[in-house]
Amino acid sequence: MSIISMKINEEQDIRERVKSGDILDNSLNIENTSLSIEDISNLKKLTDEKFIEIASGDIEEHIQSDEHLLETIGKKPGTYYRDLIFAIIQIRLPEEEAQKDWREILTHKYTMSEKLERNVGIHVATLDYFTNIKKKLVNPKIVDANEYVDTASRAITDKLTRAYNRSFFEYEFRKLFTIARSTGRAFSLIMLDLDHFKMFNDLNGHIQGDIALIETVRILHAVSSQGDTVCRFGGEEFAILLPAQTLNLAVRTAENIRQAIYDYRFNNEQKLPSGRLSASLGVTCYRDEISSFNEMIEEADNALYRAKNSGRNRVKAFLNNRAVL
Repeated sequence: MSIISMKINEEQDIRERVKSGDILDNSLNIENTSLSIEDISNLKKLTDEKFIEIASGDIEEHIQSDEHLLETIGKKPGTYYRDLIFAIIQIRLPEEEAQKDWREILTHKYTMSEKLERNVGIHVATLDYFTNIKKKLVNPKIVDANEYVDTASRAITDKLTRAYNRSFFEYEFRKLFTIARSTGRAFSLIMLDLDHFKMFNDLNGHIQGDIALIETVRILHAVSSQGDTVCRFGGEEFAILLPAQTLNLAVRTAENIRQAIYDYRFNNEQKLPSGRLSASLGVTCYRDEISSFNEMIEEADNALYRAKNSGRNRVKAFLNNRAVL
């Protein structure tokens, strides 16, 4: 279970209720509670890997203070306790306050469990702590954690193919670009477009077209490295972000993708002019003279169009204002 508080509209409204005595002021210090892409990613990881249950001792055989667990499991510096509490109850606190609250929640869980002679669990303890002790929750709502994470994940994935969507692509791209600007660490971008896809759709129908898009994404995931980000850019166009890959390595990856798509047997592809459904790809890599991430997209698009105009089913790389193989 995950506890999700109903949105507290404005801090001013809360403070007026504090003054009236409806709720107590316990140094209310809640940061912005809007859900970001990074929040969704953290929630999914913490839920899938049962991080919250491990950190709280819920999956331990005996109820204990669990202080040793906090020192043995991996922590994310600067946001570890904040992420734990946000994942449970969707309140984002400063890290220092979150660390203090987390230890108090564990003590509260231990006390409640001792009195009830059973492990009440971290979610119940957290709900009671923020509702009745710190009084930061008003009208809380309880939903299943996996259901909540699945719903949140839909905001960053393409509904049809389950690749990341363009919003997530832009988020990841900006992050990589910022890192590259400050550290000089290279990363590459591949833009891919399926050849004659409109004709494929017209000949075979949109259902077969959708299936072909889904199968393409599976190929992209199979060929790409684990740390790469595969996105549906729009229609039959896809983008792949390759962290820490130089241009030569990215071109090699693009060629492997091109070959894998060409070798795959798509249903009724023999009706196309070439007898196969293929892809054209454009590749570029971060360089110091690139001023914005939009410039990188334009470079990859330029290389992609050169690949299309050169006969399709090929890879072109952008280098110094011209596309080369």
